[in-house]
Parts: sequence; structure tokens; C-alpha cells
Amino acid sequence: MKNIEKSVVNFIKGKGPIVSNDIICTYAAKNAKQADEVIDILFNVINDEVDTVTGIESLERVRELFKSISVVLSTNDLIDRKKVARKINKLDEKIDRIELENKNKFVDEKNAINELEAVRSELDSIEGETVVKDTKQYDLINYLTEEKKDINYIEYTFKKMPTLVNARDKKDVSLFRNIVKKYIQSIKDEDNENALYYNNLISLILSQRSFNLSTQEKRQTLNLVYSAIDRLSIKKSYAKKNKAKIDWLNNLADIIKGDESKDTRIELLANKYNISVFFNEDILDKARLVKVTDKDHNIREYVDEYIITIDGDNAVEIDDALSCRMLPNGNYLLGVHIASVLGYFPYHDEIVNEAIGRGRSIYLSNKYQTKENDYNRTIPLFPYEFSAKTGSLITGIPKLARSYFFEIDSEGNIVNETFQKTIIESNRQTTYKEIDKVLKHGSKDKELQDTVFNLQRVTELLDRKYKGGDQVYENIKASTDDLSDLRVQKIGSEKIVYQCMLLTGNRVAEFFADNNYPCLYRVHSVNQSDSQKLQALIDSLTKTYGGEQYSKLYQLIEGIYPKGWYDVEGSHDGLGLDHYCHCTSALRRSADIVVEHALEVCYDDNPKDKELVKLEEEVARRKNEINSKLDPIEWFGKDYKRAYQKRR
Repeated sequence: MKNIEKSVVNFIKGKGPIVSNDIICTYAAKNAKQADEVIDILFNVINDEVDTVTGIESLERVRELFKSISVVLSTNDLIDRKKVARKINKLDEKIDRIELENKNKFVDEKNAINELEAVRSELDSIEGETVVKDTKQYDLINYLTEEKKDINYIEYTFKKMPTLVNARDKKDVSLFRNIVKKYIQSIKDEDNENALYYNNLISLILSQRSFNLSTQEKRQTLNLVYSAIDRLSIKKSYAKKNKAKIDWLNNLADIIKGDESKDTRIELLANKYNISVFFNEDILDKARLVKVTDKDHNIREYVDEYIITIDGDNAVEIDDALSCRMLPNGNYLLGVHIASVLGYFPYHDEIVNEAIGRGRSIYLSNKYQTKENDYNRTIPLFPYEFSAKTGSLITGIPKLARSYFFEIDSEGNIVNETFQKTIIESNRQTTYKEIDKVLKHGSKDKELQDTVFNLQRVTELLDRKYKGGDQVYENIKASTDDLSDLRVQKIGSEKIVYQCMLLTGNRVAEFFADNNYPCLYRVHSVNQSDSQKLQALIDSLTKTYGGEQYSKLYQLIEGIYPKGWYDVEGSHDGLGLDHYCHCTSALRRSADIVVEHALEVCYDDNPKDKELVKLEEEVARRKNEINSKLDPIEWFGKDYKRAYQKRR
């Protein structure tokens, strides 16, 4: 790098030949950082020379360095083109000043003016490197944004072809302006689904390092936004009715202008996706005041088992616990104990309705500030007063739960099972790391050691019986960061938890299916032929790269792999199960609350036809409500991550 800088400085001073573009490009092509370093050197040298320029020869040398910049831009698509555009604008202003104030300094004024115009032309050429004028490439990105409409595909495409983000159509209109136009139209049509999609797409485009909006495009795009705001607020009554839409568009205008606040409130971002961040006072009061009562002790079974919880180091909401002992007949009694939301609140209570409406707890890339001047990283399903305290399965305190007991023989068969409304007291709160140590070295705590070894043995038995699902799905889920979904784990303590939760979700779902009762199933569909082709491709790439690239590969294809959803019927191809439901995390997932309600109706009592009809309608309604939150929650999480990275 120092050699390149020295050569460039000597050339601009007329003390040596220009450094070879081949040498510059070889260095710049290695990675984005080195390309940016080369760009910075070239612009810094050019700026210093333009500040003191007095002769045509000097301008000619400046123009030659501009050509080098253009070559570097064409070499590496990952260069920060926004920064390049800012440098171009500053240089353009300097050249204007030279022409107005200093042209009399030139010995040959006429030729100097011509050379200044040639420099300007070279600047325009560099700016042209920041846009894609190939309409075939525009057709590709337009197909993805308008036909495929899959943010993950689009994001993947931008990673592979970064300059596509600056593509223009046949009328020379930028991709960004066209997207903004469609976003405005979807708001005007009150098409919420498309409005959310285009909002997320705009955020994705703005976050791209290669994205650059010319002054003219920026002005024309802003005109679209301001015209839409004027139409939405033409009357006071319109402005009041359309306040949220106007806020979104004003925020978009600020972002396009580059004036967005560094302290953008999370509520403003969340409102776009119809996501509630905070709770009203009534719900907060309910969360604070609820407790286990004497009545609960009278109507629930007290579990007299050694119970442990296994979670990550930073877990706040402890919503599942395990017990396992050997019975006199040689079988194992596995207990899966799940925090019971409906033990504390009636199903139709306001706090339960609010939780179901939220869909699930949202785990963010970084902390946000709360109303209490505190900071959270999670937007929870319930206020923490309940989910992290009263409802959480904290050690040594009686807690309301639903306990699923499975008697498992030496062949891994379920010979008996019961689902009970219980009161439990966890004996030991542990972490995955702690249990892994017990599995490896044992423990001085005999009850803990016996329980963990029994759990390990049961896991091995269940693993033999479980045929497994789609390999690609399992590998993707093994690397997921989504704490609200089942993580497919292959070894150690995490595998114990995985098998116990998988068993419970499957057996509960089978109960509803066998009796033809209404249930909210977790379903997933995989085209086996496509999956096999994808796995073959992954295997081929893994042989080439392996190691770290392997895990990144699965994280990458997660976006283009079919996702699960909720339905009143259907199998789960990813897990390889005919029936499966979410029922093991009611403090963090709304679907689990709906399933717990279905158990109250169908398992705890003998349901009448009228009750089943009512439950069927309720499950169908909640299915639509929860499914409608899946994409907005995912989009919001990505939007928040991009906003946070931009602030940094």
C-alpha cells in the first residue's frame, strides 16, 4: 500500500510515471477494505493537487488518476459507493470554485477551461460506475422484487452482485425510486402486506454499502414522497386519520435526505410492522399482581420429582423443566414440565389476548431503550414481571405448570403418557455448559447426576426410534439464532432438551389428531427432490470449503428454504413427523397458549360438540392472526438490525 501511495504522489507532482492500473487493481481486488484504501489514497492525492492546481499539466495528471479510480470501481463491487459519491460531489464543488475564482491564474486560459471540462467529464464517468445501466440486469432485480418478492433472495442477490442495487430501468429511473413509488401506492391502496414488504425492501436497499443515489434521483424520489404526504394531509381530517402513514413517509424522506436521527425510537420502526413494544398500565398491573394461590394447590397435582431446568447462560424466562427417574419395572419416567400461562390467567383475559396478538417474543440484534430508562434486547410476549418472575420456573418456588409424563421402555417405546395440570418446584437451575460437564465428568450431587444420566439414556432411546426429518432443515435449525423455535441439536445437553421438546410437541399433536379434536399444528412442507439437489450442492461446497464456511452456508440458505407455519392440519416435513405442535414455550410463543387452551377443552374435560365447534372456530381465527405476524416480525428484526448497524 505504501508503495502505491508513494508512486501516486510522485506522479501527481510530475516526478515519476503513473502507477500501473494492473498493480492498483490487483491490490484492490483482494477485498473491500483494500479497495477502499486505494480509493482514499487516490482521492486524497487528487484533492491536495486540486487545491493548489495552476497548470494544464497538473489537471491532466488529475484526470489520469480519475481513470484509475474508475478502473478500481469496476474491479471491486464491494466498494462503499456512497462514500465515493460524496467525494465526487466535493471535488465537483472545488472545480466550480477553480473555474470561477482562479481561472486567471492559468497561463493558457482557454485550454485550461477545456481541461477543467475534461476533468468534469471524468468525474461524471466515475459517478456512472455507481449505477447499472444494463437493462437485462435491471430485469433480473425487477423480477426478484416484483415476481419473487422474497427479501432473502434479494438480499442474497445483492451480496453476490452488489451494484445491482443501483440498477436503472429503460427510462433511466433507479430501482430505488421505482420501489418508493410502489411503496407509496401500497400505502394509498391500504395494502398492508405490500406496504410492509416494500418498506423492508427500501430498508434493505438503503443499508447496502454499494448503494448510491444521484442528486437528481434523490430530488425526484423526494418529490414523490412529499407529493404523497400532501395528498394524505390535504385536509385536517385526512391528516389525523393518516397520521401513522404520514409519519412513515416523513421518516423515509429524512432517511433519503440523510437526516435520520441517531436516536430513532424503536416504536416508530415497530409501528410500521404493527408490532407492540410496550404494555399498557392495565396489563402491567395484571402481570405484577398475579400469583399462585391456595386454590391452585387444591385443584392441581403437586409433582414430587427431582426437577432441573437447562437453559443458556443469559436466560431470563425459564419456561421448561425436566425430570427423569427409573421405575421399578426398569422403564424410565420422563417428565417435561412447561410453565402454564393459563394457570394464572383465563384464556380470554386481556393480557392473554395481548400476548397472542404479539405472535412471539422478538429477539433483537442489540438492546433498545425502554420507557423506564432501562435497556432490553427482547420485545417480550408478556411483561417481565410475569414471564421472568411469577410465571418463570425459578428454583425453589412453587410454580404452575403443565406436566407431560412419558413412561419409556428399554426399546424407546412410549408405553404410557399423561398430561397433567401441576404445581412444581424446580430443584436446580442449570446451564447447557454445566450439564455437559456432568455428562462428561459426573457430579458430587447424586440426584443431579442420576437425573442427567437418566435423561441421556432416554435421549439415546428416543433417538433410535426417531427416524429424523429433512437433512437440510435439521442443519439449518442447528445454526439458527431464533430462540423462539425448536433448535435441532445433535449432541450433549442441547440434544437432551431438543429430544424432550420434540417428543412433547409430537405426542400432544398426536392426541388431537387421533381424537379428531381441533389443534393449532406447526406444519412444514419440503419438496424432497429440491431438498436433495440442495443438499448435494452443499455437500460439494463443503468438501471445498469446510469449517467456518460450512456453518455460514447453512445460515445463508436459511433464507431461501421453506419456512414453517401454523395450520389446522398438516405434517411437518422438516422434522419428519405426521403431526407436531408448539406447546413447550407459552411464555415466549403465542401458538403454545392456543394449544394449552385446546388441552383445557379437550384433554382436561370431556368436550361437548358445541365446545368443539367453538374451539375449532377459535383455532382457525388464531391461526390466521399468528401466521399474519410471522413475516412482519422477521422483517422488523432485520430492519432493526440494519438500522442499528447504520447508527454504529
